[in-house]
Parts: sequence; structure tokens; C-alpha cells
Amino acid sequence: SYLTFFLNGTAPERPAAPGGVTVPSSRVLTGCFLSMLILTTLLGNTLVCATVTKFRHLRSKVTNYFVISLAVSDLLVAILVMPWKAVTEITGFWPFGSFCDTWVAFDIMCSTASILNLCVISLDRYWAISSPFRYERKMTPKVAYVMISVAWTLSVLISFIPVQLNWHKAQTKAYTPSENCDSRLNRTYAISTSLISFYIPVAIMVATYTQIYRITHRQIRMISALERAAESAKNRHDSMGKGSSIAESESFFKMTFKRETKVLKTLSLIMGAFVCCWLPFFILNCMVPFCEQSGGGEAFPCISPTTFNVFVWFGWANSSLNPIIYAFNADFRKAFSILLGCHRLYPGGHKIETGPSGPVQASLINLQRRCCASGPKEAPTPYVGYLRMHLLSDLSACRPSE
Repeated sequence: SYLTFFLNGTAPERPAAPGGVTVPSSRVLTGCFLSMLILTTLLGNTLVCATVTKFRHLRSKVTNYFVISLAVSDLLVAILVMPWKAVTEITGFWPFGSFCDTWVAFDIMCSTASILNLCVISLDRYWAISSPFRYERKMTPKVAYVMISVAWTLSVLISFIPVQLNWHKAQTKAYTPSENCDSRLNRTYAISTSLISFYIPVAIMVATYTQIYRITHRQIRMISALERAAESAKNRHDSMGKGSSIAESESFFKMTFKRETKVLKTLSLIMGAFVCCWLPFFILNCMVPFCEQSGGGEAFPCISPTTFNVFVWFGWANSSLNPIIYAFNADFRKAFSILLGCHRLYPGGHKIETGPSGPVQASLINLQRRCCASGPKEAPTPYVGYLRMHLLSDLSACRPSE
């Protein structure tokens, strides 16, 4: 399977450890931890789905279509994949019999869909920031549905068809006990699916987020220059001294640096969480088929089952982080507070400012128009808020500069 070459390497032996304490207690702790992870993933992604379903203004924004698709894929990971593996970790064997192949297919499909949805989100936000006018015209709900359909169709094609036809399994003469869900992949399938499910998407994400940072860096500098010119004109009008001008220049430099740092932190959070969760697994995913002996079928000790299983769960843990990274913004927080009845804890949470109806990047386009038309008397709104709008779907209403 994608996330389980080793549920168990050999037939399980289930006698209790001396004293009957060590093994059961460790499995209980493991079960508690995994149960918390599964519950967190379920609650987070269910909350995202319920929020978008309930609030019309969230459904009206095309970029949220991709967020809801990501939440559905992560929710399926928590329902169709993680619980079965958790039971196996606790019991020490696979108790679900012939369901193994179906579970393997779900594993590959849901994990791939989650990653491809992340890739689609990166493309959507790159297009929104690099060409906002064209994005407003071209990115319709129909286009979003097509992109989402391609991601899900590709996920199904590389999972259920190969698994059901047994194209994925490594050829081995070793006997596989019925209590093991043995699905060691052959080299061709492991490498090809790793390319489709991770390496190509991560290359696209690195490229798009790098370009996003370059664009934001350039725009922040331009807007800071306009703000500085406006402030300088105001200071000259007020007949302020030279010393104040020096302090003013230093202040604008610090403000520009702070904005760029905030954007860089946002991009680092997005890519860092994804790469840290999935890269170790996919490295092992390509290594494992080459660890097998040509004749015996047993794996070399280059990768231990325990190490592999740890990174299996690291990959799945990304599904619990995605709701926080991609949906925890101003609009969603307000909607969450209403949905959970906690609006008193969120100032203004009882009223959601939906802003003018229309495409998601309307505020960004308005900003760029102001950048082109504004003179020194009107400083444009700080750009970083609009960058975060598209990086993290932060769709807060435009606030005028002070």
C-alpha cells in the first residue's frame, strides 16, 4: 500500500510479555495517541465542510471550492484509512481479512487526492496573485470543478485499477500469512506513483510559491515606496524637520521588512508542514523495493518496519494540519465561532462581513487599481493582507489605510 508496506513483517506472535505489562501498556499508549490524531483530523475537516455548507458567502468564493475538496480528501483519510491501520497497530496483526486490497486502494487514492488538492490550491493562488484581472474572468466555478475532477480522477486511476489487477505487488516467493496485510510494491509501481503523487506536485508547489514570494516582494516594495512618498509629502506640508525625515525612512524600512517577513513565514508554514510530513515517507517509498533480495523475498535491514510506520503516520498527520493552515483565516474563524456558538469569544463574530458579492480577488484588483491611480495624497492599503488573502484564503474586507 501507499502508506503500509509493513503492517507486520512476519506472522504475529501474540503471547503476553513477561508480567503482561510492557506490550499491552505500550499499545494502549499508541492507541490513545492515534485515536487523538484521528479524532482531530475528523473534527477539523468536518468543521471546514460544515462551515462552507452552512454559510453562503463562503460557498460563493471560487477559491473555497479547492479548500472544501482538500477537506473532503483529508476527511476520507480519517475515515477510510487511518482507523484500520490504528487497529492493526494496537492488536499487532491485520484482523480485517480480505478487506486488505480495498483498504490499500483507499489508502493510495485518499493520500494522492489530498496531495493533488494541495497542488491545485498552490496553482489557484499563484494565478490569483500573478494575473488578478485574468483570474477574475477565467476562474469560474466550472473551471474549478474541472481542476478538482482531474485531481480526483487521477487519484482513482492510480489506486483502484492497479491494486485490483494486482499490478502493484512485488513478486515474492515468501509465504504471506493471512493475518498480515502485505502489500510490498514493485519497483515500477512504487517509483511511478511516487512521481505522480508527490514529487511532481511538490515541484509545482515549490515553483508556484517561489514565484508568489517574488511577486509579493516586488509589490510590497512598490507599495512601501508609494506610502513613503505620501508621508513625505504630508511631512513637507507640515514643515517637519530633517531629523524626522530620517526617522520616517527608518520606520518605513522596518515596516517593509516586517511585511516581507510575514509573507515569508506564511509560505514557509505552507511548504514546511507539507514537506516535513510527506517527504520522509516518499523517500522510503522508493527505497523499500530496492531493499529486497532478488531471490529470498525478505527485506534487507536498511529500513526497519518501525521507522517506516512512524513516517506513514507522519504523512497522514498532514491531513490534521491542513484545516488549520488552509482554513483558519478571518472569514472561517468568524464562521466557526457562529457554528460552535462561541461568537462571544470572537469580537464581531456574530456578524460576518461578506463584502461585495463577486469573485474572490475583487479586493486585490481594487488594490492594484489604487496602486496605479493613487497619488502621493492617498497611500494604498498594505499589500500583505491581500497576499495572505490568497495564500491562506484570508478574505477579510478591505480596510482603508490610516
